[in-house]
Amino acid sequence: MENQRIRVAIADDHPVLRIGIESALSEVPAIDIVGTCSSSTDLVALLDANGCDVLVTDFAMPGGEHGDGLQLLDFLGQRYPELAIVVITGIDRPAIVQAILSHGIEAIVSKADDMSHLRMAIQAAWVRRGYLSPAVASLLPNGKSSGSVQALSAREREVLSLFIGGTAIKDIAKQLQRSKQTVSTQKIRGMAKLGIEKDADLFKHALDLGLVPAPAGNEPPPADNPASGKRGAP
Repeated sequence: MENQRIRVAIADDHPVLRIGIESALSEVPAIDIVGTCSSSTDLVALLDANGCDVLVTDFAMPGGEHGDGLQLLDFLGQRYPELAIVVITGIDRPAIVQAILSHGIEAIVSKADDMSHLRMAIQAAWVRRGYLSPAVASLLPNGKSSGSVQALSAREREVLSLFIGGTAIKDIAKQLQRSKQTVSTQKIRGMAKLGIEKDADLFKHALDLGLVPAPAGNEPPPADNPASGKRGAP
């Protein structure tokens, strides 16, 4: 395997960062860059047209036909099941990192870390090993998953989902037949488990955390093309 070259696609909506990634990876002898793009629409076109082993994609890349964040990762996982994915992100929320991990993506690199970590993440993803760059790993002390939605109790998740949906605490209490104090406590504890302190951040990351349903209309089509190009794919 050490003699094989890794075919890599790059997706990021920030031109400067995209060019920087391409420049850094072009210096790695074992890596061939098959193309770059700036949206999920162009990404799918790129992957359909080119054999690719590892995708390096920004987590937040809005505006494309296939969405971004967890929605895009799920889409890619269904359409290109053999494609290894490295997520590069500037998000520093433990809950978001845990959400990415829970969706089967084990190679995550922070934009705050040196670009050398991206090369190591690509090599790890290629052989199906996990890799977290230092800034990402620091968000998960002792490897615990306290920032995961899975850490929420059923009641905490229920309260947070209703709150995100626009229901006031007093109305949640009435609807669930609990005291206002109990509901408030469940909200605070739930946010603490997610590593979120401000309501604004809760709303901002609600979709990525799986606390609200993804918008309809982005179901992936059947994987009827061989363009994933993974080691010996027909």
